[in-house]
Amino acid sequence: MYASSCLAVPLLSAAVKPVVAMFYYPNPAASALEHILVDNWGAYASNFSSAITPCDNYVTEVGLPAINSRRTTSAQWLRVAFHDFATADVAAGTGGLDASIGFETEREENSGSAFNDSFTFWQPFVNEFVSMADLLAVGTVMSVHLCGGKYIPYQYGRVDATAADPKTGVPEPSTSLEDTLAQFKQAGFNQSDAIALTACGHTIGSVHAGGFPTVVEESAITPNNTNGAVNLDDTRAVFDSAVVHEYIDSTGQRGGPLVTSFNETSRSDLRLYESDDNKTMLELYAQGDGFQETCVDLLGRMLNTVPAGVQLQPAIEPALIKPINVTWDITTNNQLVLSGKVRVLYTGEASDGPISITFSNGYTETLVPEENLGISAFKLSNSQTNTTTQYFPFSISSGNLSGVSSFAVTATGIENQEFQIQDKAFIVPSLSGVADGAVSVTVAARTNQPNFDPSKMLLKVATPIAQLLTLAPKVGRSDVQLLSVASPSENIGYWSGSVAIEKPTGAVSVSLLSGGDVIDILLLDSGVAGW
Repeated sequence: MYASSCLAVPLLSAAVKPVVAMFYYPNPAASALEHILVDNWGAYASNFSSAITPCDNYVTEVGLPAINSRRTTSAQWLRVAFHDFATADVAAGTGGLDASIGFETEREENSGSAFNDSFTFWQPFVNEFVSMADLLAVGTVMSVHLCGGKYIPYQYGRVDATAADPKTGVPEPSTSLEDTLAQFKQAGFNQSDAIALTACGHTIGSVHAGGFPTVVEESAITPNNTNGAVNLDDTRAVFDSAVVHEYIDSTGQRGGPLVTSFNETSRSDLRLYESDDNKTMLELYAQGDGFQETCVDLLGRMLNTVPAGVQLQPAIEPALIKPINVTWDITTNNQLVLSGKVRVLYTGEASDGPISITFSNGYTETLVPEENLGISAFKLSNSQTNTTTQYFPFSISSGNLSGVSSFAVTATGIENQEFQIQDKAFIVPSLSGVADGAVSVTVAARTNQPNFDPSKMLLKVATPIAQLLTLAPKVGRSDVQLLSVASPSENIGYWSGSVAIEKPTGAVSVSLLSGGDVIDILLLDSGVAGW
């Protein structure tokens, strides 16, 4: 967000939903996904982690029905990712992580509720900048990281499929060994990889008689186990090597129902594990903590298998200093202010050292922290303690910020960081919103700037909306015609416009362009998911 001056345009009606306008560092997609990865619990948590906190949680139901279902959302998320990946053909450059699984839930190979359960939870997080495929990958990263495993470096930039993958063949319990290995090879994984990836994927969760009656006998269904779950290992909600040790030692679940099934044709894991005379499983057994690193490598390769032409971006790193919801806006008494928060990530407990914000014109303020803290799953600097997030709000009158183009944040023990801003034109958050099936927007722009013609500004709206045959939204796009309206300021102009949209499933984004460049972005209704 960006801008300047005092304006007097009637506020939108009370029916308009709240909005959030902000700068995004380094860009909207990375900012939103870093929020999911880092802000796990406490103040300003992304709400994404709530689905798998604790790790044996089943988010689709609540209370006793969820407990008795014996379903595990963290395990579901891993299963969804594997099934989406498994139809990849790396030689042909097709398939992989592209959310096509949403169109494929009626296939017999994709039986069970995991796919629609997961997409239903992820749907509100999808917008112009965050694809369902990227969320599908985040789900695996978080399930591993929060449930006892190590962090899988997360790259983003996946593109959602617009139809089902024409290739079928996700390995099923009854699939022959030859076909299973051929399917893994097609997806870029050799025999040893296939065995180890399967072990990594089966270290959390269960197999349910309700979805797989040819694997688990229906007698497993009881009032306290309504889906007839049989665990894959004795630590159902912990990402560890127990599944390997129990298989080799013939203890606990002995490798799980896909090893021990009453139906010999459904022992797909047993066939796979024994295919190299247990060589790979014995190597995993001997790795100790190295098992976690093996899983990071293999699951990372799985998540980064994408269709040809999709270019993944560099891995997201947790931001030690991150500006949040920084925006120019007009107050109720027609004053222009720049406001927002600075999030600081600390190793262990929050510091009591000073935090200051300094603008390019020299104006400086010392920031006072909010009382509530957040907790992140990340551990920094080889610390064994979870990091803490602390938030420092600010609200600064435009009179102190004449001609600013950037600001820097100084925090004790953290390298100073500088962030760019601009004020030639901006979307006015308090005068923009979604209501009654339409997006209404007001833009403010300086009228006395050389080489900037406000009349040539363009405004584009992107709306995530439901689409047929999948729970993954698609993004509808519209242009907004801007018309000049009255402004009380000599050097500031106002332009307003609106456009009808379909019912959004998540945050609606509004982008202001000048000369082909995006100069401001506003997220409407972003409280649906995330901030």
